[in-house]
Amino acid sequence: MHTLLSFVMAAAQAAAQTPPVPAVHITPAEIAAVLETAIAKSAVDQPIKAVDVRGGRALVAMLHRDRAEAGALIHERVTETYYILHGSGTMVTGGSLGTPKPSDLTRVGAGPSLSGTRQGGESRKVGPGDVIIVPAGTPHSFDQLDSPISYLVFRFDPGK
Repeated sequence: MHTLLSFVMAAAQAAAQTPPVPAVHITPAEIAAVLETAIAKSAVDQPIKAVDVRGGRALVAMLHRDRAEAGALIHERVTETYYILHGSGTMVTGGSLGTPKPSDLTRVGAGPSLSGTRQGGESRKVGPGDVIIVPAGTPHSFDQLDSPISYLVFRFDPGK
């Protein structure tokens, strides 16, 4: 018991001595510039900024879609939070993937992932101001768009 208590106290003291991670600031102008570039290049997923934090890596990306997704994705360890800026559509979460294929989305901060055909899930209409949290391991996709949709994605990867 004494050894466990000593270990816990040493870990707490080391954590208290670890210098804090500096804050990262993203301006509205930066967000607008990344969105403009994404639209011009027809790029769906554009990382804005990332920072190593206690427990993993946090990243903010801009996504812009002109059309619905043909399949669905699962991120093995990355949890995503979406904040819809413009446009609307139907997002499907849950269910499962048929014929899953590995894909490495590390370049955009989404880490090891699987893509495949959607099987089941819960559909919901989303639009400006909506926030959706997609836990790691949850299939997700936009299966219908009413118009092009732009949204910020906040990604947390505990594996980094």
